Amino acid sequence: MLTPFHLGPGLLLGVLTFRFFNLWAVLLGSVVMDAEPLILLLIGRCYNCPHHGFLHSILGAILGSLILSFFLWIFREKLNLISLKIGISQPFSFKIIFFSSFFAWILHVFSDSIVHYDVFPFWPSHYSPFFVGPTLYWPLNYVFLALGIFSLFIIYKKLRKKHA
Repeated sequence: MLTPFHLGPGLLLGVLTFRFFNLWAVLLGSVVMDAEPLILLLIGRCYNCPHHGFLHSILGAILGSLILSFFLWIFREKLNLISLKIGISQPFSFKIIFFSSFFAWILHVFSDSIVHYDVFPFWPSHYSPFFVGPTLYWPLNYVFLALGIFSLFIIYKKLRKKHA
């Protein structure tokens, strides 16, 4: 399912680890793979068909994070200026951008593999050892929403403290 809730854990990770992770990579790495189900749903128009694929796997996370990191690295100077304007100083090395994106991507894949029958983290194998069932979908998303709200509160406090 396409939800913005995956931003919650990514935002919390980014907020708590500005010195070690790149917030842009964490945020985009948390959600960019959901373009895949969107495209599959738009093309196939089948809402009961599987709509998660390669990008929702560990191999997809590696490849996707490399591509995402390349683009973020190209725009690192502009993104750094934006970061500094809002009071965030963070690293922009390719290595840190990649690992930030990859960590967030894997977190997304793992959480989706708990609730979606068509997410196979060890693709091409169709083994999904973490699948529990769709009954956890909304409780998990409520937790992610709470993490996002908590993260925004932390950001607000940090920025308010910095500008005081």
